[in-house]
Amino acid sequence: MNLTAEQKLIQDMVRKFMKSELEPVAGELDKSESFPKDIIKKLAELGFLGMVVPEQYEGAVLDAVSYCIVIEELSRALGSVGMILVAHNALVELPILKYGGEEQKKKWLGSLSIGETIGAFCLAEENSGQDIKTQAKKIDGGYVISGEKSFITNGEVADLFIVFAKTGESVTAFLVKRDSEGVEITENIDVLGMKSAGVCNLKLRDVRVNEDDVLGGEGNGEKIIEEAFNFANLGVASLAIGIGQAGLEDSIKYSKERRQFGHPISEFQLVQEMLVDMKTRVAQAKLLVQEAARKYDTGEDVKMDVALAKLCATDAAMFVGINAIQVHGGYGYIKDYPIERYFRDAKVSQIWGGTSVIQKSKIAKALLES
Repeated sequence: MNLTAEQKLIQDMVRKFMKSELEPVAGELDKSESFPKDIIKKLAELGFLGMVVPEQYEGAVLDAVSYCIVIEELSRALGSVGMILVAHNALVELPILKYGGEEQKKKWLGSLSIGETIGAFCLAEENSGQDIKTQAKKIDGGYVISGEKSFITNGEVADLFIVFAKTGESVTAFLVKRDSEGVEITENIDVLGMKSAGVCNLKLRDVRVNEDDVLGGEGNGEKIIEEAFNFANLGVASLAIGIGQAGLEDSIKYSKERRQFGHPISEFQLVQEMLVDMKTRVAQAKLLVQEAARKYDTGEDVKMDVALAKLCATDAAMFVGINAIQVHGGYGYIKDYPIERYFRDAKVSQIWGGTSVIQKSKIAKALLES
C-alpha cells in the first residue's frame, strides 16, 4: 500500500518515539509489570489517545490506516502499549463517539483524548467469557448493577469503564466511573504476556448509575460490542504485525553475529529458511491488515477482512515467536533478550478480542453467506 504524505509523517514520528522513548524502557516495564504512565502521557500529548475522536472533542481524528501504523510501530518495542491504545481508542472512545448522546460526548471524549481520563472495556466474565451474567436492575432514575468482570485491559488505572450487563433478556452498555460506590478493582492479574497493560478484574456491588449513563440506549449492547471489536481487532492485528516484525529483525541481526563452526549462523541453510518463513508470514499478514484498514476507511463491510487479518497476523506473530527462539537458541529462552517477551505477547494476541477459533467461525459464516 502506498501511504499518503501524512501517513508517512505519522509513521516516522511514531517510529522515532518508539526508538527513543519506548524501546529503552520496554524490558524494565515488562519485568516490573508496571503500567507505562509516563509513556502514555507522552503519547497523549502527541494525540494518540484520541485517534478516533474528532477535533471538536480535542481528538486527532486519524484514519484507520494511520491507527494501524501507530499500533504496529509502538508494538515493535512493547506490545502492552499497543494493547493499551487499542482498548482506549477502539473499545472506549469509538463506542462513545458512535452511540453516545451529545452530552456524553462532551463529558468524556475530550478528557479521554488528552489522557486526563483512561478508559476500559468490561465484557468478559469468569467462567463465562462473553456469556454475560452481570445484571442491571431498573430503578427510579437509573439502574443498579451487580456482577464481576474479568481480564480488563487498563483496569489498573482506568477512570471510566464501559460495563456490559443484562437488562432483562438483552444486553446494555453503561458508563461507570471508577469512584462510583460499589466499584472494586482487584490487584493486577499475573498474566503470561502483555504484563504492562494493567490487566485487572472488576467487582460491581449494587453500583448505582443514572439513566444518562446508559450508552446507546437500553438493549443495544450487542451492537456496540460487535462494532467496537471490529475496529479493535484491526488494532490487535497491527499489534501482532509489530511483534512479528520485531522478532524477525532481532533474529536477522543475531544470526549475523552468532558464529558456529567458524561461520555466522546466517550462512546455514536451515536458519535462512526460518528467516524466510518468518518474513513471508509477516509480509502476507501485513497486506491483509492494510487492505482491511483501507476498506474500513472507505466505509465497506470489513467483518470478514478484519477476521482474516487478525487470524493471519496473530498466527504470524506466534510463528515468529517460536522460530525466533529457535534462531537464538538458549539466549532466546532467557529474559536478558526480548525474544521470550515477543513470544509471550504474541500468544495473548491470539486470544484477546476473540480467539483464532472465533475468527475462523466468522470467516466461515461470511463465506457461506456470500
